[in-house]
Amino acid sequence: MITLRGIRKYFPGNGVYALEQGDFELHPGEIHALLGENGAGKSTLMHIMAGYVVPTAGQVLVDQRERRFAAPADALIAGIGMVRQHPNLTPGFKVWEDCILGAEPGSRLLLHPRLARNRVRALSERWGFNLSVDYDTGSLTVSQRQKAAVLALLFRNTRYLIFDEPTAVLTPGETEGLFGLFKMLKAEGKGVVLISHKLEETLALADRVTVLRKGSTVAARPADSLNGEAVRDLMFGIDEPAGMPPDLRSGRPDTGLQFRAQKPNPVLVNAVFSIRNLSVELPGKPFVRGIDLELFPGTIMGIAGVRDSGLETLEHAVTGFLRPSAGSIFLNGQNLTGKGIRAFRESGGAYLSADRTGNALAVSLPLRDSIIIHQHSRKGLLGKLGIMDRRLLDAHISLVMEQAGVSRSPQARGDSFSGGMLQRIILAREFAENAALLVLAEPGWGLDRLGRDRLAGKLRAYVNGGRSVLLFSTDVDELVSVSDEILVLRNGTFSARIPLNASRNAASIKDYKERIGQAMIGSEE
Repeated sequence: MITLRGIRKYFPGNGVYALEQGDFELHPGEIHALLGENGAGKSTLMHIMAGYVVPTAGQVLVDQRERRFAAPADALIAGIGMVRQHPNLTPGFKVWEDCILGAEPGSRLLLHPRLARNRVRALSERWGFNLSVDYDTGSLTVSQRQKAAVLALLFRNTRYLIFDEPTAVLTPGETEGLFGLFKMLKAEGKGVVLISHKLEETLALADRVTVLRKGSTVAARPADSLNGEAVRDLMFGIDEPAGMPPDLRSGRPDTGLQFRAQKPNPVLVNAVFSIRNLSVELPGKPFVRGIDLELFPGTIMGIAGVRDSGLETLEHAVTGFLRPSAGSIFLNGQNLTGKGIRAFRESGGAYLSADRTGNALAVSLPLRDSIIIHQHSRKGLLGKLGIMDRRLLDAHISLVMEQAGVSRSPQARGDSFSGGMLQRIILAREFAENAALLVLAEPGWGLDRLGRDRLAGKLRAYVNGGRSVLLFSTDVDELVSVSDEILVLRNGTFSARIPLNASRNAASIKDYKERIGQAMIGSEE
């Protein structure tokens, strides 16, 4: 059993207590959900449990024996491992090589590569990962990197596994498979921690739930004694009269979905963005072929699909990171085909990558550097002369931080912020571009229910101002909640086009989700 008692964590560089009174228990053979709003301290508490962060005060006990972890390797020796939101794999290694790193079979002088590869391959097949162990780590999609990180822990026979937002990039089918894995781990006597903002699916899976609020544990209860409403009340400290309409409750603002703009008539309005017969066929990347798309002002278009089906390839092609092998891309009348990300932004595009710690942020640098990355050469006369105007840049940074609702110093390193804080900040950074086209990939990652509701409202306000949004997501619920129309990508091409009515009820939402799911897996009638 793992016990965390009275955990406190103070970051002197920021003057912030990320944890004030963190308490947590994980038993063998249970699935334990750790819930809380963004910045509540969930990831910090689990980083302490997994050895990534040293606590300022408190105890970590493994099987009733106090342990002090100076590094993740110490926690692994104690049987504790963590699959982080964005696993860092070793560049240039194959999957099986990365999995065995630090736990190589054989002696110090002689490695048994065939034995190691076969053991990793057997684990991958046993758990149904459908992941080739010979893939290069640099070619993996985000979801494949998560699977490789799980394999590395299973290879070490880890007893306690922590999963930080593991379903954020998975399709419903993949999520179901992952939950099946959790149940198998539980049946084998392993303890599983699940950090998630998807309350309903988490409560259905978990045995117990611990809730953090503002750095302190406020509840630890059996999952079957709670529902989503009760958990949200615990997370936000809400105590409201029964029967109050959801859109009037404190901390639960209306998403603004009923104020949907009338779709423009394509005959009268030129497309903001268009793709014509686009194909991308590059080694190590899922291909896309024959893609056609037109996006008009005032519209949110969702792109659904498995990332391995070409979703990430298409995302990178339309934003200039990948060069198409055929076809053309136009933004605001400018032909951007093969001209790169700079041309995309200069023509009126803004972009938030699904790879938050790769393309979207430089987490090892002060956060301010990631906020001004697109602005340093634009602000004022000095900026246009190649000299950073610090006064104007500081004003821009303050605006982004205020819009994100984060009060910490932007001078702190990016990796000292919680995942939810970072997501809100980079979303605010891209909204501040006021671009004609906003391309977002997995924008709900790391956001709690309140954050997702606010994002939905901001997206609707954004397109009501005459701009457009192209939203790539593997989260069907997210797409249905905000999109005007959804295109489903399967095997590198669009398999369905699903317009959504402005007025939606539970039955229509269920129908949309079923149609999208069928199109994603190829079972549509």
